[in-house]
Amino acid sequence: MLYIVATPIGNLEDISLRALRILGEVDFILCEDTRNTRVLLDRYEIKTPTISYHQHSDDIKTEQIIKFLEDGKDLALVTDAGTPGISDPGGLLVAKVLERFGEDIKIESVPGPSAVTAALSISGVPTDKFIFMGFPPHKKGRQTFLKRILDSDYPVVVYESKHRILKFLQELKTLKDSASISDDEDVKNKKKNLSSVVVCRELSKMHETVYRGTIDDMIAKISATPDDQKGEFVVIVG
Repeated sequence: MLYIVATPIGNLEDISLRALRILGEVDFILCEDTRNTRVLLDRYEIKTPTISYHQHSDDIKTEQIIKFLEDGKDLALVTDAGTPGISDPGGLLVAKVLERFGEDIKIESVPGPSAVTAALSISGVPTDKFIFMGFPPHKKGRQTFLKRILDSDYPVVVYESKHRILKFLQELKTLKDSASISDDEDVKNKKKNLSSVVVCRELSKMHETVYRGTIDDMIAKISATPDDQKGEFVVIVG
């Protein structure tokens, strides 16, 4: 059995009773960073051995995990925060396990926290339809990524780090401004007006902050306070 277990995105109380039971019952826990996961496990006195598994893990590590499953071991996959497979390499492991075992293995979701749904739930933006695009590329494909946000007919959710949050917002504004002066009416009409933007910082943590307003508001508020440029960000472009 391979369990995909969601863990808190900040507040350690945000974990289900079922998740705690399974983390205590499996043979091994696969962790993005064993040190981060150990904080959670120690909080709830869970002694299950941990194994490192992350985006830089090689094929040898994957084969080790598959061998455990072949030997009948039960494993739980966790990420540092949130739901494995959402903007992290957990989905790749699931794909490789399915490729090896097909229908002969049971993979079970243990749902819970996710920064995407947490941010949407408090955004005030209509959420019957939305697009999640994960982290923007650092270089190659970045402009295309930004254009897709502006071109979308639905709210778009992205993740961004403290190192690039202001850069991301400023680039989005610049691209919008350049579209606004275009001679092509179709381009003008299709682009979002960026009047409804939500920036969530450090969701569920002590310094949780939520900004709502125009793209100019977001840039001004975050620029004004260095402390507000720290942490992890979810941006919703409505």
